[in-house]
Amino acid sequence: RHGGGGRNLSGAHGKRFSTVRSSHTKLVVGLGVHGAEAASVGRSRNMELRWFRSKFSEAVFIYQNQREQREEQLAQYRGRTSLVKDFLTQGDAAVLIHNVQAFDNGLYTCFFRMGIFYEEANVELKVAGVGSAPQVHITGPEEDGVRVVCIASGWFPKPQVQWRALSGEKFLTFSETQAQDSEGLFTIETTLVVRDSSSGNVTCSVLNPILGQEKAMTIFIPEKMNTQHFFLTPMSVSTEQFMVLGPSEPIVAVLGADITLPCHVSPARDVENMELRWFRSKFSEAVFIYQNQREQREEQLAQYRGRTSLVKDFLTQGEAAVRIHNVQTFDNGLYTCFFRMGIFYEEASLELMVRLGSYPGREGEKREDGVRVVCMASGWFPKPQVQWRALSGEKFLTFSVTEAQDDEGLFTIEATLVVRDSSSGNVTCLVLNPILGQEKAMAFFIPGQYYFSLLEGWDYLVGGTCVCWAEPF
Repeated sequence: RHGGGGRNLSGAHGKRFSTVRSSHTKLVVGLGVHGAEAASVGRSRNMELRWFRSKFSEAVFIYQNQREQREEQLAQYRGRTSLVKDFLTQGDAAVLIHNVQAFDNGLYTCFFRMGIFYEEANVELKVAGVGSAPQVHITGPEEDGVRVVCIASGWFPKPQVQWRALSGEKFLTFSETQAQDSEGLFTIETTLVVRDSSSGNVTCSVLNPILGQEKAMTIFIPEKMNTQHFFLTPMSVSTEQFMVLGPSEPIVAVLGADITLPCHVSPARDVENMELRWFRSKFSEAVFIYQNQREQREEQLAQYRGRTSLVKDFLTQGEAAVRIHNVQTFDNGLYTCFFRMGIFYEEASLELMVRLGSYPGREGEKREDGVRVVCMASGWFPKPQVQWRALSGEKFLTFSVTEAQDDEGLFTIEATLVVRDSSSGNVTCLVLNPILGQEKAMAFFIPGQYYFSLLEGWDYLVGGTCVCWAEPF
């Protein structure tokens, strides 16, 4: 339960305090490190503070009578938890979990009580751990190819596995088994049958889905699939000689402007002589290719020709970026940057979010049962969210919305509200970009007699007053 007035133990509601924790907040913590679960409330030094799992009796930590209480504490948390007391007098409390383990993953409730009044809030802890690098080896011949096995252990949560050819294309057909040890860590074993020796190198990559971090191993497939050769001299090469990293957060671009998609190698090294490629969902969907120290346009998608360029300023320091000029709505989405040196390659994913939108316009029309108010806004991407609010800030729940998309993929929306109570005063139409969390709004005055000879509105983002007219009735 998130926030709200304080409750008492007899079931009646009180308003003494409320606990605060965002309903959307998740804590991501690495295995073996420390994680803190915080909550905020009125002065909490003399309260009972309790953090528990799915049941009240499953106590992670209890603070009562200004000291820690261990009698009800779960065994697996004894000696691993402590209270952060620095801001108790300001209403903030946090429990520190030391040496985080896989079983710490999941939901927690923080419970604060003062006398008969209590409140609680939920927080989710996501534990993530990157295990061993995959070990790849050839176990034997198949009737029409060879069997390659990849094993990785010590991962949490269950990792995602991919097999890729030298070209970057993914193998879609392979088998996978998994097991969890006593500590909850995953070991995976995946088997691929390579039937085409022209595949060259094949790479097994293991990805942590929470952290977005992966480890990979590449093995060479000789042109002649000789069984004895495989067993005597299997040649495996680790791609950990360098890693490619991209931005951890989405890149936000304004429609019609220029934007850069940066990636870099770690450890830092000169990438001038590498093949650098940015592509969409498939390796062949090239946005930009840099090879042999020059741009290659043969494989480039038509919609990116003449709109992309390489930022070369920091190539010798291991940093490269593609600049997309005159951003369009179809540029929105996922990209992969791929760096290759000889037989070694690595890649990283990044996300581009495109946005734009006009300020909402509005008009009013008298009806027998009130006034119909129409709000229109165009040029938004992606599809925006619309709200109508009264002067008090209360939301109108009943209104109609229509939408349309133009040839460039931009949205135009029209939202119609019927105001039946002239005491509403100002009504405001808000249009929100769901990705950016940014909104544009327009408000205007509803006269007492529903007479629209004059409508006054303002733009909350710009702050400038505007005066608009409607046809007199």
